[in-house]
This record gives sequence, structure tokens and C-alpha cells, in this order.
Amino acid sequence: MPESLRQKGARGVLLVALLKVLGTIIGRVSQLVMPLFLLPSDFGLFALAVFFSGFLALAAEFGMSTDLVRRKKEFEEAADTAFTLRLALSITLVVVSVAVGWTMSIVYGEPRLSLPIMVLSLGLLFQSISMVPRMIATRALDFRRAAVPDSLGKFSTAFISIGLAIVGFAYWSPVYGTIAGAAIGAALQLAGSSWRPKLRFNPRLASEIARFGKFVTLSAIANFVAHSIDNAIVGLLLGFAPLGFYVVAYSWGVYFTSNLSSVFSSVAYPVMSEVSEQPERFRKVLTENIRFYAYVAFLLSVGVLVFAPTFVASLYGSEWQPAILPMQILAPVGLVLGFAGIAADALFAGGRSKTVSVFSWMETGIAVAAVPVATWYGGLAGASLAVLLGAAGLLIALVVVLGRETGIRGVDWLRATRHPLAGALVAGTAGIVMTRLLPPSLPAFFLGVGTFTALYVATLQGLSHGQFIRELRTLVRLAMS
Repeated sequence: MPESLRQKGARGVLLVALLKVLGTIIGRVSQLVMPLFLLPSDFGLFALAVFFSGFLALAAEFGMSTDLVRRKKEFEEAADTAFTLRLALSITLVVVSVAVGWTMSIVYGEPRLSLPIMVLSLGLLFQSISMVPRMIATRALDFRRAAVPDSLGKFSTAFISIGLAIVGFAYWSPVYGTIAGAAIGAALQLAGSSWRPKLRFNPRLASEIARFGKFVTLSAIANFVAHSIDNAIVGLLLGFAPLGFYVVAYSWGVYFTSNLSSVFSSVAYPVMSEVSEQPERFRKVLTENIRFYAYVAFLLSVGVLVFAPTFVASLYGSEWQPAILPMQILAPVGLVLGFAGIAADALFAGGRSKTVSVFSWMETGIAVAAVPVATWYGGLAGASLAVLLGAAGLLIALVVVLGRETGIRGVDWLRATRHPLAGALVAGTAGIVMTRLLPPSLPAFFLGVGTFTALYVATLQGLSHGQFIRELRTLVRLAMS
């Protein structure tokens, strides 16, 4: 019997979630180990290199992946055209990286910044090779082939970076680790696919891809700037060492929760694209994504907010104390950006890439205007508050527009998230009391997290009259059947 769309989606969520959990564990281990061997300034230098090379990566992608997933006709020729176009763009941008690296080393007064930007840009070539195999698997809802190679590449990045840091490669450790991981991921994607690179170019299809992709690219650039410009500004105004504290705070405050949204996005977008012309099914898929994301996102976000002081003091030590307040302020940002990502995926699936682009640039405008002033007057805390303001503005705008498009309005979002919100408030209150009563230590941290999680699940289960665990059990059963 053919698999239902819901079953494929459930299986995809389970697989991607398992990979993300494993990746998060490996990434968190890396984040714990690397500060033992790298200076805060090393983290700051690498963050800036990633920021400027990231611009080049967005220009190379040009929304091609998003177009290929939703394309219904002439896919094979469009895939070859997209590969040829992306490879040409990547080669061009590798050359451009030389000028970018040289310019930024002058702007920041740091000669060491130039070469890492150039080296990181080489990853564009590997991304060109992996794009089409990943999209073929994603279109078929074969999330094993789509996700496993990339995940193994990312795992390799963490292990290689840690190894290089231990033997003394300093800020070059994550640079070389990132390139090695990209190469491994691309090789595995290609090895697991029947597709082979062909230099074939159809101008008409390239024009179609460009017309759709330009708004996806503008959205991606806006999203990247809005969520990364703070690094560039903090590094410029406060220096590389404070940027290192901010990077670590952002890693735990935002990425720890927002990584969860990528689990849902990698599955939800192709599923919503599949049912985009069936309004009732589309609304059902969207509502379920909101609810399931909220179940875990509130737990992670509020957990970081409550336990950041104990976590930093017991694991990193007093020298990393400047990261605590930014981490707490940034904790809600990961939650908000996850919901915004779900809304954006729904609009993309409905062909509204231009709308997402407009609102993404609105968030960017807020960030560009607010972050420099907030950083100058408020330091790391001010920069964090400005980022939170921009994320909240984006979510509100997307929810309003999505409500007009689908009928799912703000009150429906509140209805889908009210139980996780209540559970987080109950568990968070208990967690705050525990952090006040117990001195910072690893046993206190693990005891507090365990109690917080147990209270959250118990409250959620009680308020939903048992629906929470029933739904999770149903999803697992569908995925494993």
C-alpha cells in the first residue's frame, strides 16, 4: 500500500529530528570543548569570516533549490540548468572573495580576516554539486537521502574542528573543519544519487528559475543580514573578544531553539507544496506544524532563559560571564524565528515569495537601524534587544499576511500554542526558584533541567487532557510503520 502524505511527513520529521538531535549533541559538545582551546577573539574572527562568506553563498544559491522543489514540469532539464548556473556563479564568487577578504581586513583593521573569507568561499563549489541530488530526494519526500549526507558532513565539521583546535590551529580550526565537512557532505550526496552533473543550459528555464528565485534570494539575503548583521556591528564597535562572547550567547540562545525549526522546515515545505492547491489540507498541515513546533520550542527557549546563569557558571567558568545576559535576552528569539520560518514556508509553498521577501527586508531594516545604536549605548545586551525587536516584527507581519491568505489568524496561532506556553510558565517559575536556592554547579544544573522538563511535560499533558503524548505516539507509530 502506498504511503500517505501524513506518513511520509511523520517519517521525515522523525528522521530529521533524530539527525538534528544527534547534530545538536555533537554541536553542543563542540561548543563546550572549543572555548577550552580558542580565545574569544578567535570565535569573533571566525564569526566575521562566516558572515562575509555567507553573502557569497546566498548569491550562488539564487533561490534555485526552492524552485526545484516546487517545479512540476521539465524537472530534469531544469535541474541541469540550475546546476550549470550555480557552478558558474560559484566560480565567479570564489574570485570575488579575494576582493571581499582584502576589503574587510582593512575595514576591521585585522589582516588575519582576509584569508579565512577566501578559504570559506571554496565551499560554494561543493554546494553546487550537492544541490540537485538533495532536491531530487526532497521532491520525492525521501528525507533519508536528502538529510543524511548533509548531516554526516556537518558532524564531520564538528569533529574535525575540535581535533584541529586541540592540536593548536586556533581560528583556522573551524575554517578548515567547515570546508572538510562541505566536501564530505557533497561527496555523500552524489554517491547516494543516480543524478550526475551535466553542463546543460536552457535559457528559458534559467529565466523562469531566476524570476522565482530572485525573490527567494532577496528574502534569504534579508534573513541573513537581519540575523547576522549584529555580528558585524558588535565586532566593529566593541571588538573581537566581546563578539566572541556574543557568538557563544547567540549559539545557545537562538540556534539551540531555531535549529528545531529547520527540522520542521525541511519536511513541512515540500509537504505544504504538495497540498498547496487543497486549502483544507493545507490549513491542517500548517496548524499541525505550528502545534508540534510549539511543543518542543517553548521547552528549549524558556529552559535557556531560566538556566543560562547556572549553565555558563558551571560549564564555562566565570570568564564567560559576559555571555549570560545576552543569552537570556536572545532565548525568545529562537522561538520567534521558528514560528516566522513556518509562516514563511507556508507563503513560499503558495508561491508568495515576493511577500516573504518584503517582510524579510522589513526585519533587516529594523536590525540595520537599531543594532548599531543599541550596541553603542547598551553593549551586548542592547544588541540582543534589537535583534529580538526585529524578529518579533517579522513574525507579526507574516502572521497577518498568512491569515489573509489561509484564514489562519493570530487567534488560531494562540489556540495552537496556548498549552505549551502555559506549561513553560509553570515549569519556568519552578526553575527560577531552583536556580535561586541552589548554588551554581553541574549537579544543580542537571537537577534543575530535569525538574523543569518533568513539570513541563506533566503540565502539557494535563492541560491537553492527554492529547500531547497521544499525538507524539501517533506520529512515532506512523513513522515506524
